[in-house]
Amino acid sequence: MKCIMPRKPKMKPPPIDLGEETIGQRIARLRKERGYSQEALAQKMGIVRVLVSDYEKGRLRPHPEMVARFALVFGVTPVG
Repeated sequence: MKCIMPRKPKMKPPPIDLGEETIGQRIARLRKERGYSQEALAQKMGIVRVLVSDYEKGRLRPHPEMVARFALVFGVTPVG
C-alpha cells in the first residue's frame, strides 16, 4: 500500500480582516485576558502548546474546526 502525503497548497489565502488585529494577535489577547498560559490553553483544546504559539505568531492559519475550538474555549462567536 502506497502512502500519499498531502500536498502543501501553492496559493496563500489572503489574511482575514479582523480590523487592526491579526487572528494570531486576537488569540493571544483572548488567552491573556482569560488568564491562560499557552500550555493551559493547549490542554483545554486538546492540542500541543507549540500549535498555540504558531497560531499566535501567524506561522499557522487555523482551519475552521480550530477556529470553532478557540471560540468555544474563549466563549466567543467566530466571525468571518
